[in-house]
Amino acid sequence: MSGARTRRARTRLAGTGWGRTSVAWTSLAMASLIAVATPPAFTSDLDPRVVRLLEAISPARLQATVDKLQGFGTRHTLSATDSPTRGIGAARQWILEEMRRSSPRLQVEFDTYPVAKQGERITRDVELRNVVAVLPGRSARRLYVTAHYDSVARPTDKSASPSASGGFDWTVTDNDAPGADDDGSGTALVMELARVFGESGTPFEATLVFALFAGEEEGLVGSTLHAQKVARAGLAVDAVLNNDIVGSPTGGDGVVDAGSVRVFSEGPEDSASRQLARFILRQAARYVPAHRVRLIARQDRFGRGGDHAPFNQGGFAAVRFCESRENYARQHTALDTADAVRPEYLARNARVNAAALASLALAPAAPVVVNEKGGPLLDRQPAGYDARLRWTASPRAVSYRVFWREAWTPDWQHEADFGNVTEVVLPGLSIDEHVFGVAAVGADGQESLVAAYVNPSRPAAVIQTR
Repeated sequence: MSGARTRRARTRLAGTGWGRTSVAWTSLAMASLIAVATPPAFTSDLDPRVVRLLEAISPARLQATVDKLQGFGTRHTLSATDSPTRGIGAARQWILEEMRRSSPRLQVEFDTYPVAKQGERITRDVELRNVVAVLPGRSARRLYVTAHYDSVARPTDKSASPSASGGFDWTVTDNDAPGADDDGSGTALVMELARVFGESGTPFEATLVFALFAGEEEGLVGSTLHAQKVARAGLAVDAVLNNDIVGSPTGGDGVVDAGSVRVFSEGPEDSASRQLARFILRQAARYVPAHRVRLIARQDRFGRGGDHAPFNQGGFAAVRFCESRENYARQHTALDTADAVRPEYLARNARVNAAALASLALAPAAPVVVNEKGGPLLDRQPAGYDARLRWTASPRAVSYRVFWREAWTPDWQHEADFGNVTEVVLPGLSIDEHVFGVAAVGADGQESLVAAYVNPSRPAAVIQTR
C-alpha cells in the first residue's frame, strides 16, 4: 500500500506525546485523547440539518395519530378488511394514504404476503400487508425505522374459552384491541419521522425505509417475511431501529420515568447491533441530552420478542426501543388506550430515533475491517507489540476516527482522528488487552457506525482416535 490514503499515522500520535520509549508516555497520550466512557455534552458541533429535523417533530401530531389508530377499534391481523372504519383493513389503508400525503418524496406501498393457516395463532389463511415507505438516498444502503401496527387483546367476554397460551383465544379476532401504546405509539413515531424526513428536502447519503409491520402479535410474521425477502435480494441494511411500546412513562408499579428510554441489542458485545446501540447513545447525548438512553445488553425484554429479531437473524444490525417503565396490565388488553400515552415523552423518543437516523443517513458507510476471508485486519506490527489497524476506504469519507477500550469495558474509552488514511499504528497498545474499531467521517463531520475488529472464535478441533 502507498500514498496518502495508506500512510501510517504514527506521526499524528507523536504530536500528542505518544511514544514507545516508556509506559508513562503511552499513559500520558491516552489521557490526552478524548474519553467517551461517559458521553460528552456536545454543543458547538451540532449539524443544523439534524437539529431542524428534531425541531419539526410534533407531539400533537403524534397524539393525533395514536388517537386515530385507537379509533379503528381493533387492528388484529385477522380482523375485518371490508369495513371503512373498523379493523386492520381500514387501519392499513389509512396508514398508506396518510404516509403518501405526508410527502411526495416517499415511495409508499403495501408489502403483501399470502400467509396460510398455521399454528395456534393464525387460524385461517390471511393476506398480510406491511406498509413500507422508502425515501431514496444517494446510495442503496438502507436504514430502517420500524414498528408494528397490528394489535391484540384478550377477549373481555368471560365465557370465551382461553387458549393454552396466556389466556388468549386466538379464534376471537374482532374484539376491541385499541393497542394505543402497543404499538400505536411506535406506529405514530414511524409515521411522524417519515413525514419529517420526507418534507425536509435534505439529500441523504443512505436510503431510508419507514416500515410498519402486521402480524407481530402472531409471532413476528410480517417482519420475518420482509427481513427474509431483503436478505434474499442481497440488499445492504446498515441499521434497523425498531420501536415497540414507546409512548408511556408510567409503569404498572406506579413509577414514572419520563426522562429515559431503553435500547435493547443482541450480543456478543462487539456485534453490529451493539455498535448501533452505542451509536444511538452517542448521538442522543449530542442532540437530545436531556433524554437518557439506557443501553440494555439483551436482544429484548426477558422472554419477549420484537420485530428487530428477524433482522438480527438475517445478519443485520437491529435494536429495539422500549419505554423505561412498562405497564403489563395495559398490554394485550382493552385497557391499552390513548390516555396512557404522553405525547411529549413519545416525541422525545422520536427525537432520539431521528438523531441517530439522520446522523447515519448523512454519514458515509462504515469502513470494512476484514479481509476477503473475513479475518480482521489487525495485527501487532511493526514491532510485534503494537496495534496496527487497517481497513478498506469508504466512499465519500474524508477521514477516519479510531476507537479503543480495555477488553473488559462495555463502551469505547478513547478515540482519535487520523485523517484520510487506511492504516494506523498505535505503538505499545496490546491487541490482546484492548478492543479496537474505526469509523468513517464525511466532509460535513458526520461519522459512520464503528466497525469493530472482532477476534473470530477458533473452530472446534477434529481429533481422530483409535
